[in-house]
Amino acid sequence: MPKVKIPRKSTAVDMTAMCDVSFLLLTFFILTAKFKPQSIVAVDVPTARTTKQFENAITITVNKEGKTFISLKEKSTRYAMLDKLIEFNGEHYPGLKGLTQNQREFFALTDTWGSDINLTGQITSMNGLQFKKYQEDQMQGIPCDSTNNQIGDWVMAARYATGGDIKIAIKGDKDSDVEYVKQVIKRLTEKDIHRFVLVTSLASGTPEAAAPVEPTK
Repeated sequence: MPKVKIPRKSTAVDMTAMCDVSFLLLTFFILTAKFKPQSIVAVDVPTARTTKQFENAITITVNKEGKTFISLKEKSTRYAMLDKLIEFNGEHYPGLKGLTQNQREFFALTDTWGSDINLTGQITSMNGLQFKKYQEDQMQGIPCDSTNNQIGDWVMAARYATGGDIKIAIKGDKDSDVEYVKQVIKRLTEKDIHRFVLVTSLASGTPEAAAPVEPTK
């Protein structure tokens, strides 16, 4: 009985469709990816063995020179925080008087703030280029001493703005003097704030955004 010959077929596969799909997926991922924004205040945080993620927080950053800055992620929270600061401390800080709607909006669009409260009106009147240069060269940090506890006033304003539903995170540079961070903690305790978290990163190199320590009174 004769053998049945199976016709040979080409093994070539048209990869055009697969390449098209691959490039479409790559384009989609590039366009939808969220890149980490460049930090205005450069801080190298210490590492820890364990970490806990946190979302809703006002972050107090302390750099190597001991300058103090505050950061909030949500624009609406920043806007409400400024309103509460004016409501409760407007008479104490002349620089808050007479802020226009545009100036309040300017502040709300700024995720990191590091200036004397009395300069708020002057700074929020700057244009974009002036403000960027100010951030890079002239930000002196928020006063944080026993006679001028502005960092405490900002934190209290943030708590009032959120009904107390906000964490307080302290982010200190690992090479800075620990006394700078102690000073911030002391200013917070003067406002009867005894619970906060310390921002670190995992020892393995995982990006920061963790809070393994929650000191209490």
